[in-house]
Amino acid sequence: MYYPPTFPREKELTIKKLFLALLDKDICSRKALNLSIREFLAQEKISDFYPKLWHLNFIYKRHFEDNLKERPAFLDLTRVVSVRSLSGIVPLSVFTLPKNSCPFHCVYCALVNGAPKSYFPDEAAVMRAIRVKYDPYGQTFDRLVQFYLSGHPIDKMEVIIQGGTFSFYQKDYREWFIRRVFDGLNSEIEKIIKTGQLAFSKSKDLEEAKTRNETARSRLAGLTIETRPDFIDEEEVFFLRRLGVTRVELGVQSTDEEVLRLINRGHQVEVVAQATKLLRDAGFKITYHLMPGLPGSSFEKDIQVLRQIFTDDRFKPDNIKFYPTQVVKNSPLANWYQVGKYKPIDEAYLWHLTGVFTQEIVSPWVRINRLARDLTRNDLVVETFPSNFRQNLEKHLKEKNIKCPCIRCREIRDKKITGQPKNNIIPYSASDGQEFFIEIVDEAYKLLGYLRLRIPSFVIQKKNFFITPLDHSSIIRELHVLGPLTPLSQKGIIQHQGLGKVLIEKAIEITKNFNLRKISVIAAVGTREYYRKLGFEMRQPGEYMTKVIA
Repeated sequence: MYYPPTFPREKELTIKKLFLALLDKDICSRKALNLSIREFLAQEKISDFYPKLWHLNFIYKRHFEDNLKERPAFLDLTRVVSVRSLSGIVPLSVFTLPKNSCPFHCVYCALVNGAPKSYFPDEAAVMRAIRVKYDPYGQTFDRLVQFYLSGHPIDKMEVIIQGGTFSFYQKDYREWFIRRVFDGLNSEIEKIIKTGQLAFSKSKDLEEAKTRNETARSRLAGLTIETRPDFIDEEEVFFLRRLGVTRVELGVQSTDEEVLRLINRGHQVEVVAQATKLLRDAGFKITYHLMPGLPGSSFEKDIQVLRQIFTDDRFKPDNIKFYPTQVVKNSPLANWYQVGKYKPIDEAYLWHLTGVFTQEIVSPWVRINRLARDLTRNDLVVETFPSNFRQNLEKHLKEKNIKCPCIRCREIRDKKITGQPKNNIIPYSASDGQEFFIEIVDEAYKLLGYLRLRIPSFVIQKKNFFITPLDHSSIIRELHVLGPLTPLSQKGIIQHQGLGKVLIEKAIEITKNFNLRKISVIAAVGTREYYRKLGFEMRQPGEYMTKVIA
C-alpha cells in the first residue's frame, strides 16, 4: 500500500477523525482552519503531533472523495506556497549524482561529500534527492505527489535539472536520467494516491517516454539544465535537443577577464558569447548565473559587468540568477577569507547594486529569477546578508514606489486585469540576429503573456545552419501565458483563453515581414499537442515544430 514518504502512517486514524470534525464547521479562512485544528487536538489531548495541511488532502483522496457529494471548501485553504503556481507552470527541481558533477575547481565552489559540487546536503532540494539516493524517477514522483497534495495543479511542469555541470556527465547517464524523469511525469499520481496501488511507470527508451508524455496528465512544459559555456558546441546542442531540453542555464559569473582568471574559471569571455549565440540560434531560452562580489571585482566593476551584459549584443540573456558571492565552507575562498585575502560583500553593497540594476539596467524582456541563493548558516563561514534578501528588497522598492520592469515583477499572477489588454512589441538585436519580445499587457503594464521570436543570425546572413529544419525560418524561443496555473481541461482567468494563439499570430506577421515562409518553435515535449492543433508539424533533426506560413 503506497503512502507518501513523509506521511505519518501511525496518525492516519487521528487525521481521519480530524477531517470528519472539520466537515461540521464553517471554515472560511486559513486562520479559522488552523484554529479548528488546534481545538480538535486539545479536545483529543494530543500535544505531540500537529498535522500538515497536505495530510488533509491525502486523507480526502484516500478515504472520502468517493463518498462526499462535493469537495469540502476548507480544502481550498490548504494550498501551500500558492505563489509557486502563479506564473502559469510549476517548477520541479531534480538533482544528478554527486560523482563527476564538475571537473573544474572555481575558488568560490564548495566540495562536500554527499552533494553535487557547489551544493550542500542540508539544502531542501538536495535533501529530497538524498532521500531517494538521487534516483530521478523517485525525485520526480515524490515531488509531483507533494505538489498535488499541496493543492497545486500538476498539468504543466517545468523540470530543472541541477547538480553541477550537466554536460560533463556521460551521455548514457544523462539520457537514462531524463528518461526516468519522463517516467515520473507519466505516472498516474491521482490514481496511486487514491487507491494506494503503486504502479511504476517504465518506458523502454527515451523516445517512448517522450511520446507518452505528449498526452500524459503531467506534461513537460519546459526542461532546463545547468552547464558551463565552454561545454556548448554543435554536438552538445544536438544532444540537448534530443533529450528535450528547452532552456540552458550558463554559469557566466562575470564578463571581466581578470576576475575570471582569479577565480580559476577556466575560460574567457568570448566563450560565453559563442555559447550564447549558438544556443540562441538553436532556439533555446538562456539564463545567466551572475556572481557580484567575486575576488578581483568591485562595485564599479560589478555595475560595468551588468551594463555590458544588457547592452552588448553578444550577451543579453533572457533570464538571470543572481548568486552574490558568499564564503561557503569547504571552498578555496574560505581559506582566502580566513587569511585576509578576500573581503566579502555585505547587505549594504547589495542594496546599492540591485538599486542601480533595477532602476537603470534591467530590460522589460528579462526575468530576474533569483537575487540570492538560499543557504543555511551551517553552510557559511560568515553570513554577510540574509537569505530572504529578495523579499526585503521588494518591500523596500514598494515603499519607495520604485517599480522593477523585469518580467517577474510585472507578472499578473492572481491580480485582476486592469482595462483592455493590448499587444506590445519590443525589438532588440542580439548575437547577430534580431529578437522580438511580444507581450500582452493590461493598462497597468501587468504582463499576461509573452513570446520570444528570433530571426536567427544565419537567416540574416543568408547562411545554412547545422540544424536544417531551421534554415529560412524564424523561431519561437519561448511562449508563456501567465496567471494562475489552470488544468488543461479548464479555462482559467488568463490561461486557455486564446492568448497564446494571439501571440503566435503576431509572430507569424513579423516573420512574413522578413520574407520567410516558415516559423519554428522549440516546443517542450508536453506542448507538442498544442502546437499540432495550430498547424505545426515535427521536423527532424532537432525535434522542432515547424509551420509553413506562405
